[in-house]
Amino acid sequence: MSNNGDIKKNVAKELHKSARKNFKRRRTIIKGFGDLWQIDLAEMQPYAKSNRGHRYILVVIDCYSKYVWTRAVKNKTASEVAKAMRGILNDANYAPRNCQSDQGLEFYNKSFKALMDQYGINHYSTYSTKKAAIVERVIKTIKNWLYKEFSSRGRYEWLSILPTITDQYNRRIHSTTKMRPIDVRPDTLIDVIL
Repeated sequence: MSNNGDIKKNVAKELHKSARKNFKRRRTIIKGFGDLWQIDLAEMQPYAKSNRGHRYILVVIDCYSKYVWTRAVKNKTASEVAKAMRGILNDANYAPRNCQSDQGLEFYNKSFKALMDQYGINHYSTYSTKKAAIVERVIKTIKNWLYKEFSSRGRYEWLSILPTITDQYNRRIHSTTKMRPIDVRPDTLIDVIL
């Protein structure tokens, strides 16, 4: 017999199940491990009071391995976003050759440019509706998992569970690579068109 917690989790899972729609997208050309990271901010403003004033999540994905890093960010200021990105670069122990973002001022400022220059990263944005589609999809997944937790736990606190959610993402087999992101190494060859 299920306990009350399992029932809540199952109800939350069913409530937040998305209708799957696959849209044709332009290919993202990736030349190997560490070639391209995509970055964006996930907006979590409605839940800031429950999360010590943190309004955003900086989400970074290595487009080859599909490995994801996240950082809670209080605001979109240049210094706050650059500080979070520096932490991710330190955790990763490597810097990508290219970093793609949208054209937001949080990514186009002196602090962020100095950080990219320091690590020798080519930072750019695309001028199409595609933007950084891979990171946008990851944000949708992470937010969906957080919303399930909100429903099952009965509160909007995400700050303490974000590392667990990120780790769970990195330990699941990814549909395009057929591997777990944590298992992909620089010498791993992935035979897929991304």
